[in-house]
Amino acid sequence: MRRYSIQTKIVLPFLILFVLITILVSLLTVEFFAWKYSEQFTRETEGWFNVIIETGFIDEDIEKVKQAYSVEVMIFSSDFTINASTLTDMPAAEQDVMYLAEKMRLREVQQSFQEEEGTPVTHNVSLGGKHYEVFYHILAVGRIYCLLRPMGEIAAAKRTLTLYMFGIALIVTGLVSFISHRIGNTITDPIQDLVGFTNKVAEGNLDEQCALKTHDEIGDLATAFNQMTQELKQSRDKLIQAERLATAGKMATSFAHEIRNPLSSMRMLSQLLRQKPELTEEQRQSLQYILEEIERIDTIVKGMMDFARPTSLKPVQQPLEPLLRDVLALMQANLTHHKIELQLEFTADLPEFEFDSDKIKQAFMNVVLNSMEAMPQGGILTVSTSKVDDGASIEVADTGVGIPETDMPHLFEPFFTSKDKGTGLGLANVKRIVEEHDGTVAIESSLGEGVTVSIWLPFSSSVI
Repeated sequence: MRRYSIQTKIVLPFLILFVLITILVSLLTVEFFAWKYSEQFTRETEGWFNVIIETGFIDEDIEKVKQAYSVEVMIFSSDFTINASTLTDMPAAEQDVMYLAEKMRLREVQQSFQEEEGTPVTHNVSLGGKHYEVFYHILAVGRIYCLLRPMGEIAAAKRTLTLYMFGIALIVTGLVSFISHRIGNTITDPIQDLVGFTNKVAEGNLDEQCALKTHDEIGDLATAFNQMTQELKQSRDKLIQAERLATAGKMATSFAHEIRNPLSSMRMLSQLLRQKPELTEEQRQSLQYILEEIERIDTIVKGMMDFARPTSLKPVQQPLEPLLRDVLALMQANLTHHKIELQLEFTADLPEFEFDSDKIKQAFMNVVLNSMEAMPQGGILTVSTSKVDDGASIEVADTGVGIPETDMPHLFEPFFTSKDKGTGLGLANVKRIVEEHDGTVAIESSLGEGVTVSIWLPFSSSVI
């Protein structure tokens, strides 16, 4: 069972990595800012303290120093007792001499001045719940002068920067989440469409095509899958057609053998009866009708035999146009009788190529006969040729009644016909002959406007 979608697998690791990097960068930025601010804070306070010492302001009233620099001042004697202080709100526990000396690190300061005379000494201390940066100076008689600058500014600046960085991190994380989601959708949506399409194909629906939403590797995959589906559909159709043809061939062969013998006897007996002198004219006419119907049945049986009989092509290098003109010349009288006007649009740039002239004649004649039957009241029959995709295209267009849309998918099926006297083998034979030449045949129709049959034959056939 699938636990995580592709989108989650793509987006989540990068989002987590980005959040971690954002948090780490924010923390480092805050700490670096605090360090730089503290350094600036120290340098600034040292500057003040140097001014206080150099100007002798250090000997003035400590309250004036407090007012001038917004700092606190404490002066300790050599035994660490408080001589003077601006801090008046310290808790009683912190006013103990030993505790305060320890808190202010006075012994350590004395030792530092003794070892490194002239070197500034500073410490961070906490008094009365407030944090100070303390700058020390040794006065006369071992007294220690302490300048305490509150560090609330640093803490406030750090809090403000932390809030800003947290807000920026939230906004950027949200923005990255949105962009990652959109990027994930652009990748997963076409994949989901392709999965849905493959499910339809798995169910047997080969008529649909997967929509191409991208022009990347996924788009190439969809294109390849569409092509595969079309090839699968063509293979399936060919297999179905082959099965139908095989079944029809077996039926036709069996049917023809069973019918032709009694049919010959019926024809012979009808001809003998018709020669008897005692028959009336009406009886002779009836026998003539019987003979005509026998001839029609024999024609149908011959068509079935031709359809069932395996064929082998006899290709010859030759031009196509003379063959078409021969067939049309043979049928000219029939076309004139049916009041059909013939229009020819032959191209002059068709080269000679190999094909079986008898088979192509048979296929072309079947197509022309169908067009004639579609124009019982007369019309226009247009026959044209052209060079298309390294092959010859033959188009036969009529202005007849057209073909109903419901009949279009079945036109090439054996024994399918909408005519009262048709066998349903004409177009099936046309398709078989054309495909034996590695060609294709297609039919377009508009009901009431006519039909166009397009035959394409390659100049170079693998079968030939």
